[in-house]
Amino acid sequence: MDIKIIEYIVFFGLAGFALLAYKIIKLPLPEGNGYVDESWKCESPIEKRVYYGLLQHGLYPISQYRVGKYRIDLAFPKQLIAIECDGKAYHSTPKQKAHDRRKDKFLRDRGWIVLRFSGSKIHRDLPDVVRRIKEKLE
Repeated sequence: MDIKIIEYIVFFGLAGFALLAYKIIKLPLPEGNGYVDESWKCESPIEKRVYYGLLQHGLYPISQYRVGKYRIDLAFPKQLIAIECDGKAYHSTPKQKAHDRRKDKFLRDRGWIVLRFSGSKIHRDLPDVVRRIKEKLE
C-alpha cells in the first residue's frame, strides 16, 4: 500500500474521530459575540430552561457564578443580578429555606438583586420569568 494512501486514511480517520467526539461531548465553543455556552454547567432542568429562555432573548447569563462561599444559579455580574431557580427537591425543607435566606442576605449585602423563581413558575410561565428578569436588567 502506498504511503500517501495510508496518510490520507489516518488523516480522515482522525478528523472523523474529532468530529464524532465534538458531537458526543458538545464542548462549549465561543459564538459570534464571544459568549461561551455554559448550559452544561446548569445543575437542574429548570435552570437549563431559564438559561435557554434568556438566550432566546439575547441575554447571556453566567451559570454557577461564585460570590464568596455561594454559587448563583444564573448571574449577570455586571448588573449584579442573581437568578435562583428553586426546585421543590432542594428548596422546600426549613433547613434549605434558611440557607436560601442566608444566601439572599449575603448577596443583597453586597449589592446584588436576587430573583427567585419556583420550578412550577418556570414550567408554567417561562415568558413571565424572562420578562421579569429583562425588566431588572434594563
